[in-house]
Amino acid sequence: MGGGRRVRGPLPRASRTAHVAPRVLAALESRAPLTVLRGPRGYGKTTALVEWLSRQTDDVETLYVPLDAEARLPSGFWCTVRDALVRAGLAAQDGVGDVARGGAEQSAVLRSVSGREDTLRIVLDNYHEAGLLDGRAEIDDDLLELVRTSPALELVVATRALRSLETTGALSVDITVVRPADLAMHPDDVIALAERHRVAITQDQADQVVVELGGWPAAVRACVAAAAVGGHEVRVDAETVDGYIDTLLADVRSAALREFLLRTSVPDEFSASAARAIVPDGTGIRELRNLRLSGLLRERDTVNGLRYSYPPAVREALRRVGVERHPELEREVHIALMALAAEEEGPVGVLGHAVRAREWDTALRIIEEEWAGLVTGHPERLIEVALEFPRDLLESEPRLQVVRRHLPRMAGGAGLRASEWKPTGAHFVDAAVQQRWREMEETTDEVLVLVQSGLAAVFAGENEAAAYAFERVRDHGLAHDDRTARLMGIGGMLTAKAIHGEADLALALLDDPELADVVAGGDDDDVSVLVRVSARIMRAMASVDAMRPDAEDAVGAMLEPVRRDELWALGIIIRGLYASVYGSPEDQARIVGQLRAAMRHLEPGGIAESTIATQLVELLVAGGMVDVAEQVFERLTDSFVSSATRAYLLQAQGRDQEAIDAASRGLADARMTARSRVSSELVIAGSLYRLGQTTAARRRFGRAVRVAYETGQRRPFALMAPEVFAALAGHDPELLALRPLPSTAEASLQRPVAAAVPGPTELSARELQVLAALQDCPGPAGVAAALGMSVNTAKTHLRHVYRKLGASSRDEALVLSRGLVRGRS
Repeated sequence: MGGGRRVRGPLPRASRTAHVAPRVLAALESRAPLTVLRGPRGYGKTTALVEWLSRQTDDVETLYVPLDAEARLPSGFWCTVRDALVRAGLAAQDGVGDVARGGAEQSAVLRSVSGREDTLRIVLDNYHEAGLLDGRAEIDDDLLELVRTSPALELVVATRALRSLETTGALSVDITVVRPADLAMHPDDVIALAERHRVAITQDQADQVVVELGGWPAAVRACVAAAAVGGHEVRVDAETVDGYIDTLLADVRSAALREFLLRTSVPDEFSASAARAIVPDGTGIRELRNLRLSGLLRERDTVNGLRYSYPPAVREALRRVGVERHPELEREVHIALMALAAEEEGPVGVLGHAVRAREWDTALRIIEEEWAGLVTGHPERLIEVALEFPRDLLESEPRLQVVRRHLPRMAGGAGLRASEWKPTGAHFVDAAVQQRWREMEETTDEVLVLVQSGLAAVFAGENEAAAYAFERVRDHGLAHDDRTARLMGIGGMLTAKAIHGEADLALALLDDPELADVVAGGDDDDVSVLVRVSARIMRAMASVDAMRPDAEDAVGAMLEPVRRDELWALGIIIRGLYASVYGSPEDQARIVGQLRAAMRHLEPGGIAESTIATQLVELLVAGGMVDVAEQVFERLTDSFVSSATRAYLLQAQGRDQEAIDAASRGLADARMTARSRVSSELVIAGSLYRLGQTTAARRRFGRAVRVAYETGQRRPFALMAPEVFAALAGHDPELLALRPLPSTAEASLQRPVAAAVPGPTELSARELQVLAALQDCPGPAGVAAALGMSVNTAKTHLRHVYRKLGASSRDEALVLSRGLVRGRS
């Protein structure tokens, strides 16, 4: 040991191509009274010790002691340390091997160490062997006491397991701990190791190796060495990893831990509760803790709690070993996880485990019972799971056929996105479905599944996907002379197009002779009745959206559904759409009451409830009750359904820039209806105009016009402030035609804006005072303080003023009343 190094003991030979991270060497060189290296087999503990000790030049007397099976009892441990001290000339020969004398070896070690004046460093490798069979706690306590009472002692231990020497030691002595995460190789370490082996490697390759192996040093070194020998690029070699896993499992003395490793490698990741379910002997949590501390398990914090997983290559190797040794292990694990998945993940989780357990009857039952939720909430997972079914089931089960042939194509070929809406039972279609069931002699066919899929898509806000499904249903009806399929197909297409706001297309579908006959009267079978009720509602919706001359007649011709369900709610919504443009204040107030009542009848969390609430907000704003509208809106889920209404409300509150931002965010969602798209563009245009950005306002107005021409939407233009619409439309007859209000309203629109302002006699003296105070005050609170009234009274007066002026905000009221207050002063 030249160069001042004084290392005693059988130090293993250092490898020329070994690489130890500088962070690990720095920790070892810190010379704390107690240093602990902890990591599983193959994590480079011994390599780090050898590299460090081979470099030592500090002239500290160092004793390296590798422990083995002899140290598994306290007497054997102390005897091993005592013998090493004697061989190094650091302790007297007296008492060696005299086990009958009880603590003679321990006493000899204590005497040799505690009385020293010069520093002595003892390095105990394989410390996990110490007291493995008995007495580990006592050994830890005695060693810790020795460190406390011996200022000249530096103790370094390398172990695979967490010991009380580490945990208790941290409370009483200075300690340096090198954990598995410190020992694990980082990409820079892999690159440095490859350079030593003279193997070229890229940063991406180094990153990949670390991710696949979790930085496991021994496995990484083997892959780099294999690349050097084979003359190929550095990659993770499955055979090499399998060899390490075989060695690891053989080295694990606990049968429970081996079982835990093999069982928990089956799922991609697992929770603590899953570990308890997977490992039936009650040791799951203990083994989970041990493996997490060892560094073999990754811990990830998710919205559903902590999740654990193995590095990908390690997990695959464990799975291969598990399948080879226990062919039924994977099936057993997934069956055990099914009950837990029902609580934590819902039907999609149960389905996944049922398929992997090859429980096909269970899987098919889940798909049938939970179809609406699966097809809209988890479409990608459903497509993935369907591919795992046997070929005979794939070819014979209609739902699996729909998943394979149609689900990837729904929503423009990109697949349905996961819906945030609660699945709807669609009660109104039950009778028609039952009739279809009877026609097929109580079997499920692809038409029925597509109808159910289309309805599920409608109530997930995926109207394009719904239209695709119903179009396939109609195609089947045309090709097979199937009247039920034709009617349900075209009726479903009409529903999807009308709800999406494509008014012209919806009205064109009503020209179909067979559909027109059913809408007019026709047969009274279950399908015809369903189609008649829904088609009349959709005709009314499209007519109001397009502001057709027959809109009033279409609304009046709607049929009341038998049940108060989503179809019934659509009828209420349409009356709200009509009243917001054509209704008197009394009509609007009546519809507001109906909308409030409808919200109480619908199941919470559905898209119908949210749509009713947005229509309620629109009517409240039109009635000047902006504060009440805001209270209603705050209870809504923020989504593409409510985004246009949020922008409309913000504009009514005079918060123009916020309105622009909200509308712009909503327009980014492709699921937004054409109705909401036109409305959002017009909010942006109107707010830009009020902010003085006239050119930008006209540009956004033009975008709304293009969507209106494409879809037939007209109603959103009627909701604009008259003077803003007049300014942006100018004198262009085609643009003015986008606002086809009744003749009296249209004549009022064409008069100069100043002429439309109420005369002084239309406002009371108190209202004129409120209007005057509004010029200097930002809102009701300021007006109330200026005029000595309560805030609620000020709000009431302001609502009356806004209504008489035709304004929806303070800014509009001030613009519309220019000269009015001055003329009365």
